Amino acid sequence: MLVFTLSAENDFSLRGAYGESSASDFDELYYFQGLNKSPYDTSVYNIAGAYRFVEDAFDWPFDFTANAGVSYFDENGHQDNFFEGTLYLKMFIKFNFLSQQFRYGIAEGVSYAGKVPWVEHKEAEAENDNESEFLNYMEMTFDFDVGKLIKVKDLEGLYLGYLIKHRSGFHGNYGGVKDGGSNYNCIYIEKNF
Repeated sequence: MLVFTLSAENDFSLRGAYGESSASDFDELYYFQGLNKSPYDTSVYNIAGAYRFVEDAFDWPFDFTANAGVSYFDENGHQDNFFEGTLYLKMFIKFNFLSQQFRYGIAEGVSYAGKVPWVEHKEAEAENDNESEFLNYMEMTFDFDVGKLIKVKDLEGLYLGYLIKHRSGFHGNYGGVKDGGSNYNCIYIEKNF
């Protein structure tokens, strides 16, 4: 039997993040092999909202959210700064360790940027690849509940975490971009309400 729990308590969240561009590919980052900074020293500020539409899917610790975000890219003088909008679905896997709750999240969606980020432009130039403002969007997150960690009830549902923010052509399926894209290592704080 398929069982989904739908409720109105803490189904919304708001996240603020800051990150710096990485010189590593996405697969290096999710294996924690590329925690570095790109030579262009560009950065991103992000605000994202989410609505949890499924909690504990199939009686497993899987939550699903619908998300929208706005990012501001600081291009460090390489080109004009710009905004990006994202829409995506996300799955969280929740697990407990040492009496603390942790979450691992993976998301898939789309990104539209006002300009091609400088790191993407330079990678496309080096690989003779196409560029596009509209690309595939992915993110991976890992976080923990601050309130549960410090045992303050009023702060439960406040998460501190690490985010990999990724844009790419998904092997040529978006804008003809085959190998290009960008990755940002970010830290964030997210609050359920």
